[in-house]
Amino acid sequence: MSIFITGTDTGVGKTHTALQLLRRLRANGRSCAGFKPICCGDRRDAEFLLSAGANGLTIDEINPLWLKTPAAPQIEAVNINIERLLDAFRKLAAQVDDVFVEGVGGWMVPVRSDYFVKDLAVEIGLPVLVVTQNRLGCLNHTLLTVRSVQAAGLRCAGVVLNSLARDPDIAQTTNADILARVLDVPLLPELAEKTAELPPEWIQILGLGG
Repeated sequence: MSIFITGTDTGVGKTHTALQLLRRLRANGRSCAGFKPICCGDRRDAEFLLSAGANGLTIDEINPLWLKTPAAPQIEAVNINIERLLDAFRKLAAQVDDVFVEGVGGWMVPVRSDYFVKDLAVEIGLPVLVVTQNRLGCLNHTLLTVRSVQAAGLRCAGVVLNSLARDPDIAQTTNADILARVLDVPLLPELAEKTAELPPEWIQILGLGG
Protein backbone atom coordinates (compact mmCIF):
# COMPACT_ATOMS: atom_id res chain seq x y z
CA MET A 1 0.00 0.00 0.00
CA SER A 2 1.44 3.35 -1.03
CA ILE A 3 0.93 6.30 1.30
CA PHE A 4 1.43 10.07 1.28
CA ILE A 5 3.16 11.08 4.53
CA THR A 6 2.49 14.60 5.74
CA GLY A 7 3.26 16.37 8.98
CA THR A 8 1.61 18.82 11.32
CA ASP A 9 4.84 20.83 11.04
CA THR A 10 8.43 20.44 9.92
CA GLY A 11 10.74 18.30 12.02
CA VAL A 12 8.01 16.03 13.44
CA GLY A 13 9.46 12.75 12.16
CA LYS A 14 8.12 12.23 8.63
CA THR A 15 11.44 10.92 7.32
CA HIS A 16 11.96 8.73 10.39
CA THR A 17 8.53 7.16 9.86
CA ALA A 18 9.12 6.61 6.15
CA LEU A 19 12.50 5.02 6.79
CA GLN A 20 11.15 2.62 9.39
CA LEU A 21 8.35 1.57 7.02
CA LEU A 22 10.79 1.01 4.15
CA ARG A 23 13.16 -1.06 6.27
CA ARG A 24 10.44 -3.26 7.70
CA LEU A 25 8.69 -3.87 4.39
CA ARG A 26 11.95 -4.67 2.61
CA ALA A 27 12.82 -7.11 5.39
CA ASN A 28 9.49 -8.80 4.61
CA GLY A 29 10.28 -9.11 0.93
CA ARG A 30 8.38 -6.09 -0.40
CA SER A 31 9.79 -3.93 -3.17
CA CYS A 32 9.32 -0.36 -1.99
CA ALA A 33 10.75 3.13 -2.27
CA GLY A 34 10.53 6.51 -0.65
CA PHE A 35 9.68 9.54 -2.78
CA LYS A 36 10.56 13.10 -1.78
CA PRO A 37 9.15 15.24 -4.60
CA ILE A 38 10.74 18.43 -3.26
CA CYS A 39 13.79 18.88 -1.02
CA CYS A 40 14.53 22.33 0.40
CA GLY A 41 18.01 22.99 1.74
CA ASP A 42 20.17 19.89 1.88
CA ARG A 43 19.22 16.58 0.30
CA ARG A 44 19.78 14.33 3.31
CA ASP A 45 16.16 13.19 3.62
CA ALA A 46 16.16 12.00 0.02
CA GLU A 47 19.52 10.31 0.50
CA PHE A 48 18.20 8.43 3.54
CA LEU A 49 15.11 7.35 1.60
CA LEU A 50 17.25 6.20 -1.31
CA SER A 51 19.44 4.05 0.93
CA ALA A 52 16.45 2.42 2.65
CA GLY A 53 14.47 1.66 -0.51
CA ALA A 54 14.74 -0.77 -3.39
CA ASN A 55 18.10 -1.26 -5.08
CA GLY A 56 18.89 0.24 -8.46
CA LEU A 57 17.18 3.60 -8.03
CA THR A 58 18.85 7.01 -8.37
CA ILE A 59 18.65 10.08 -6.17
CA ASP A 60 16.88 12.01 -8.95
CA GLU A 61 14.18 9.34 -9.16
CA ILE A 62 13.64 9.66 -5.42
CA ASN A 63 13.88 13.46 -5.41
CA PRO A 64 13.10 15.10 -8.77
CA LEU A 65 13.26 18.70 -7.45
CA TRP A 66 16.02 20.00 -5.18
CA LEU A 67 15.79 23.62 -4.05
CA LYS A 68 18.82 24.93 -2.17
CA THR A 69 17.04 27.36 0.17
CA PRO A 70 15.95 25.74 3.49
CA ALA A 71 12.49 27.33 3.46
CA ALA A 72 9.10 26.94 1.80
CA PRO A 73 9.50 26.12 -1.94
CA GLN A 74 7.67 29.30 -2.95
CA ILE A 75 10.56 31.47 -1.73
CA GLU A 76 12.80 30.49 -4.64
CA ALA A 77 12.25 32.31 -7.92
CA VAL A 78 11.68 29.18 -9.97
CA ASN A 79 8.68 27.94 -11.88
CA ILE A 80 7.90 24.60 -10.23
CA ASN A 81 6.61 22.15 -12.81
CA ILE A 82 3.97 20.10 -10.99
CA GLU A 83 3.46 17.71 -13.89
CA ARG A 84 7.15 16.83 -13.75
CA LEU A 85 6.76 15.85 -10.09
CA LEU A 86 3.66 13.77 -10.84
CA ASP A 87 5.37 12.06 -13.76
CA ALA A 88 8.35 11.19 -11.53
CA PHE A 89 5.97 9.65 -9.00
CA ARG A 90 4.19 7.58 -11.64
CA LYS A 91 7.48 6.26 -13.04
CA LEU A 92 8.72 5.30 -9.57
CA ALA A 93 5.40 3.66 -8.66
CA ALA A 94 5.67 1.50 -11.80
CA GLN A 95 8.98 0.04 -10.56
CA VAL A 96 8.05 -1.01 -7.00
CA ASP A 97 5.16 -2.44 -4.98
CA ASP A 98 4.84 0.43 -2.51
CA VAL A 99 5.83 4.11 -2.52
CA PHE A 100 5.95 6.28 0.58
CA VAL A 101 5.69 9.89 -0.52
CA GLU A 102 7.10 12.38 1.97
CA GLY A 103 5.66 15.86 1.64
CA VAL A 104 7.72 18.98 2.25
CA GLY A 105 7.08 20.56 5.66
CA GLY A 106 3.42 20.45 6.67
CA TRP A 107 0.11 19.96 4.88
CA MET A 108 -0.44 23.61 3.89
CA VAL A 109 3.12 24.59 2.96
CA PRO A 110 2.95 26.69 -0.25
CA VAL A 111 4.70 25.15 -3.24
CA ARG A 112 3.62 28.10 -5.38
CA SER A 113 1.43 31.05 -4.49
CA ASP A 114 -1.61 29.16 -5.79
CA TYR A 115 -0.56 25.58 -4.99
CA PHE A 116 0.09 23.83 -1.68
CA VAL A 117 1.40 20.46 -0.48
CA LYS A 118 -2.27 19.55 -0.01
CA ASP A 119 -2.88 20.05 -3.73
CA LEU A 120 0.04 17.79 -4.65
CA ALA A 121 -1.33 15.08 -2.36
CA VAL A 122 -4.76 15.38 -3.99
CA GLU A 123 -3.26 14.95 -7.47
CA ILE A 124 -1.20 11.94 -6.36
CA GLY A 125 -4.35 10.52 -4.77
CA LEU A 126 -2.92 8.25 -2.05
CA PRO A 127 -4.21 7.70 1.49
CA VAL A 128 -2.57 10.19 3.83
CA LEU A 129 -0.63 9.44 7.00
CA VAL A 130 -0.33 12.37 9.41
CA VAL A 131 2.83 12.52 11.53
CA THR A 132 2.92 14.73 14.61
CA GLN A 133 5.33 15.34 17.47
CA ASN A 134 4.12 14.60 20.99
CA ARG A 135 4.36 18.03 22.57
CA LEU A 136 2.21 20.87 23.82
CA GLY A 137 0.06 22.13 20.93
CA CYS A 138 -0.02 18.92 18.94
CA LEU A 139 -3.71 18.27 19.66
CA ASN A 140 -4.79 21.38 17.77
CA HIS A 141 -2.29 20.91 14.94
CA THR A 142 -3.17 17.24 14.53
CA LEU A 143 -6.92 17.73 14.45
CA LEU A 144 -6.67 20.64 12.02
CA THR A 145 -4.46 18.61 9.68
CA VAL A 146 -6.65 15.50 9.79
CA ARG A 147 -9.78 17.55 9.14
CA SER A 148 -8.09 19.32 6.22
CA VAL A 149 -7.01 16.00 4.70
CA GLN A 150 -10.57 14.72 4.92
CA ALA A 151 -12.01 17.97 3.55
CA ALA A 152 -9.74 17.57 0.54
CA GLY A 153 -11.49 14.28 -0.24
CA LEU A 154 -8.60 12.03 0.75
CA ARG A 155 -8.63 9.17 3.22
CA CYS A 156 -6.59 9.78 6.33
CA ALA A 157 -5.03 6.37 7.04
CA GLY A 158 -4.01 7.33 10.56
CA VAL A 159 -1.96 9.54 12.84
CA VAL A 160 1.53 8.74 14.14
CA LEU A 161 2.46 10.38 17.44
CA ASN A 162 6.26 10.57 17.64
CA SER A 163 8.04 11.36 20.88
CA LEU A 164 11.62 12.35 21.64
CA ALA A 165 11.06 13.31 25.26
CA ARG A 166 13.01 11.42 27.92
CA ASP A 167 11.25 13.27 30.74
CA PRO A 168 7.70 13.88 29.42
CA ASP A 169 5.58 16.72 30.76
CA ILE A 170 1.84 16.54 31.50
CA ALA A 171 0.86 17.30 27.91
CA GLN A 172 3.12 14.58 26.53
CA THR A 173 1.77 11.99 28.95
CA THR A 174 -1.87 12.74 28.10
CA ASN A 175 -1.84 13.62 24.38
CA ALA A 176 -2.17 10.03 23.17
CA ASP A 177 -5.22 9.31 25.34
CA ILE A 178 -6.93 12.50 24.23
CA LEU A 179 -6.20 11.92 20.56
CA ALA A 180 -7.45 8.33 20.77
CA ARG A 181 -10.79 9.67 22.05
CA VAL A 182 -11.29 12.55 19.62
CA LEU A 183 -9.84 11.22 16.35
CA ASP A 184 -12.01 9.34 13.87
CA VAL A 185 -8.91 7.71 12.34
CA PRO A 186 -6.44 5.21 13.87
CA LEU A 187 -3.78 6.49 16.26
CA LEU A 188 -0.71 4.47 15.36
CA PRO A 189 2.26 3.61 17.58
CA GLU A 190 5.61 5.21 16.81
CA LEU A 191 7.93 2.97 14.80
CA ALA A 192 10.98 2.85 17.03
CA GLU A 193 14.27 1.74 15.50
CA LYS A 194 14.80 -0.87 18.21
CA THR A 195 11.60 -2.70 17.28
CA ALA A 196 11.92 -4.81 14.14
CA GLU A 197 8.32 -6.01 13.80
CA LEU A 198 5.41 -4.02 12.46
CA PRO A 199 2.73 -3.52 15.13
CA PRO A 200 -0.72 -4.98 14.28
CA GLU A 201 -2.18 -1.49 13.76
CA TRP A 202 0.36 -0.83 11.02
CA ILE A 203 -0.17 -4.23 9.40
CA GLN A 204 -3.87 -3.46 9.16
CA ILE A 205 -3.57 -0.03 7.55
CA LEU A 206 -0.90 -1.28 5.13
CA GLY A 207 -3.12 -4.17 4.07
CA LEU A 208 -0.51 -6.77 4.95
CA GLY A 209 -2.69 -8.98 7.10
CA GLY A 210 -3.88 -12.40 6.04
